[in-house]
Amino acid sequence: MGIYGDMGYSFGAACIMTAFVSFLGFLIENIWLAARKGYIDNRNMHTPFLFGYGLAIMGFYAVLGTPSNMRLFGEPVSCGPKSQFGAYFILTFILVSVGEIALGKFVEKTCHIIWWDYTRIPLHITRYTSVPTSLGFTVGIVIFMDCFFEPLMGRLMEKEPVKMTVFGGILLAMMTADYLLSAVRMLRTHELMTTWRVDFHSRTVYRYKHNED
Repeated sequence: MGIYGDMGYSFGAACIMTAFVSFLGFLIENIWLAARKGYIDNRNMHTPFLFGYGLAIMGFYAVLGTPSNMRLFGEPVSCGPKSQFGAYFILTFILVSVGEIALGKFVEKTCHIIWWDYTRIPLHITRYTSVPTSLGFTVGIVIFMDCFFEPLMGRLMEKEPVKMTVFGGILLAMMTADYLLSAVRMLRTHELMTTWRVDFHSRTVYRYKHNED
């Protein structure tokens, strides 16, 4: 029972890929935090998975395919490789920017929380997106989708399907529950949840870098 694209990716493979990218998102955000603010934390979750990243990547595949095999909602795009790659890049940039603004404003209106703020970054568009950050996400997404997505999914499809379905289903249930718990807590308390935090301000490398700046 394939659910993604012509290769017929299974439910289990799709869930495990979602979890993998969600974990990458957790790492990326903490690397960004460590570089800019000198600490890492749980990113408002109990588990080390940021579900939105995984859902976004699977959404990009469902809507756009990959840069070398672009499809709009499953329909092949008839243009040359360079034009196809350029169109994929531009559409990814637009979707990232619009998605960040929509999510940021939705959380602000419903939970009364400023989840993130890019106003100090040049060329910001509202507090929730900016040209540099959207370009960074776009480059990362395009590289991942072009070089890693289909090979990784192909490897996952080689595994025993029943075990993949069970393991993928467990991961999906865990991420969904964590996401819903976090969302409910934000709605009720109007604040983010910090269960752990590691501060690097006292470390020489961090202090040296920021003194040099």
